[in-house]
Amino acid sequence: MVPNNIFEQIEELYSRWSILDKVGKEMQLERSWQQLTSAYNYLVLVFQSKGYLTPNEINNAKQISQMLMAVQNQKIKVDQELTNEMNKHIAKMISKQ
Repeated sequence: MVPNNIFEQIEELYSRWSILDKVGKEMQLERSWQQLTSAYNYLVLVFQSKGYLTPNEINNAKQISQMLMAVQNQKIKVDQELTNEMNKHIAKMISKQ
């Protein structure tokens, strides 16, 4: 459906931009998750090969674990925001028909 006036066009553009922004955030969080998981897996391999971790490696593992939890929490939040935004967008489209 093509918006009729400039205000509808602006509203439509903002809605699409907002959705794309949230999709971009999800992609960034996914990249962060992959990088952190790789780093954590590396420390697991170090442990398996040496049989122990140094205090610095243990600290790194704890930090990575905390960051993974933070990324997971952020992803949950962004997923919910994206769902809400898409539902609003769809509701507006339906109401204009």
